[in-house]
Amino acid sequence: MTDSSALEGQRERARAAAAVLVTGVVDALGGSASRTTGRVEGCESASEDEFRTFRYTATGRVDVGASASPPFLDALVPVLEAAGFADPIPGERPGGNTLEGSDGDLTATLSELPGQGAYVLLSVEGPCLEVPEADRRDWQRRTDPEPFL
Repeated sequence: MTDSSALEGQRERARAAAAVLVTGVVDALGGSASRTTGRVEGCESASEDEFRTFRYTATGRVDVGASASPPFLDALVPVLEAAGFADPIPGERPGGNTLEGSDGDLTATLSELPGQGAYVLLSVEGPCLEVPEADRRDWQRRTDPEPFL
């Protein structure tokens, strides 16, 4: 079992990595960032009302500049690599495409949905971590309203 400091550390690392990625995407494609926030998510249930494990996910959106041309993800491989997310792998999601890379225990995913507009979504998340039973309700109720960028 890990203590709550591991999840807090994951939160800080995910937010910092997401801020670097959002800045890199804006630099590469122009445009502006929005919805740069994060949340704690329960993973494994301990009971009907409680989770045993949690992870932190930082998310953001970049509305792409007018001079950028799709597919946007092609220009973002160097952004992931410069942020420390090695060996980006292209993939698919419903209605679009993804580019995913790992940096230690963090995974970053960039997504574009061509039929829905000129923007890139991003998420950075860590693995599920067990927290002490005494801290679970606090993590389950925790909100993270502050943007990371």
